[in-house]
Amino acid sequence: MRPRLSLMPALLIAAAGVSAHASGFAIAELSIAGLSEADAMVANTYSLGALAYNPAAMAFRKGGYNLGLLGIDDHTQVAPAGGTGAVVATTPHWQTIPDLFWADTIAPHTRFGFGINEPYGLQIAWPAQTFPTLAQGPASALAPTYTELRLFDVAPSFSYRFGAVAVDAGADYYDVHRAILGSPGATVSGSGTQVGAHVGALGHWGGLGVGINYRSAANVPLDGTYSETGTAIPINASLHLPWQLAVGVNDTLTTKLGMEFDFDRTGWSRFSSLVVNPAPGAGGGPTVLTSTYDWQSSNAYRVGFHYALSRHVRLRAGYAYDVTGATNTDFSARIPDADRQEFSFGASQRLGAWSLSAGYMYVLFATRTYASATPLSGTDPNGTSAYNGTYKTHAQLFGISISRRFS
Repeated sequence: MRPRLSLMPALLIAAAGVSAHASGFAIAELSIAGLSEADAMVANTYSLGALAYNPAAMAFRKGGYNLGLLGIDDHTQVAPAGGTGAVVATTPHWQTIPDLFWADTIAPHTRFGFGINEPYGLQIAWPAQTFPTLAQGPASALAPTYTELRLFDVAPSFSYRFGAVAVDAGADYYDVHRAILGSPGATVSGSGTQVGAHVGALGHWGGLGVGINYRSAANVPLDGTYSETGTAIPINASLHLPWQLAVGVNDTLTTKLGMEFDFDRTGWSRFSSLVVNPAPGAGGGPTVLTSTYDWQSSNAYRVGFHYALSRHVRLRAGYAYDVTGATNTDFSARIPDADRQEFSFGASQRLGAWSLSAGYMYVLFATRTYASATPLSGTDPNGTSAYNGTYKTHAQLFGISISRRFS
């Protein structure tokens, strides 16, 4: 049983081996306006698309809603050591992610809102023969052929305004709808739910805005199944979601031009170890597997610009530098993450109480060459020479949204 269950670690840090949006497997894009400004939105009070980034901004508006759809086209390849050339991941290139945020007035200085989005996820698939060490013999059972995570967050919030400063508090209900790990001849799947929390504040003085938002870490318990032809084994584990802190300053430079600078930090150091246990339905027993990942907390730096071309048309652009939390110590081809640069632009058109927005982002990952001197000797290829090679990734994100402000 143990060699089979050793497949679980990649599932539980899951999310897409290639996350095209933020370090690790986080997805930073919570609205199309945010996408257009490289997600520098935590101190923004004017855009409905900023509410998902810092719900304290609700208190500066009468209410409204923003509904968007994000499309992702990513391309990942590896030139494995000992291989014959580059191998392209066969992940479906086009993926779509919805987002919604709705807010309304419940008292003169109090607002209630809720958001629905996917803050973590995506997927990656490698052909079974990609890595020579894992291409034949018993080790072929460890080949990382498919990894997927779909995780939704339903986030209700309350905000209250004290003069020029607003605060908010709310919950994050995480629903891991689908987590799948595939390897030759076997599939591991799991799902589960958990509740986290978020708090924030935003001050607005004339043309200056200062904001902060914090989302707590959460351990999502997963009920999973290892399955192959004629066999199904129940297992339990936890998906450790990191804490996130964002701080930003938004300034009106001229009557038409404004900018924002954000600093984000994500607590990826929570991925120090992973413990997998048999489910009670499997008869219980001792710990099946303990695995170490050695991730570290990482930073992102974002700058966004918005320009009022006219009373009804606003242009946006942004740039971000996002540092990966994945170290070389336990590198995994299921998450071949690397530092990245993000370049974005977009526009919005107001039509009375309605607004239409569109945005685009190009994500360029740094080329990552992994060369471990540790040979594969057990059932976990992470951090070993089995994954040696040069990894390259780039991605494009497209989005459209519709917003309506309440009078």
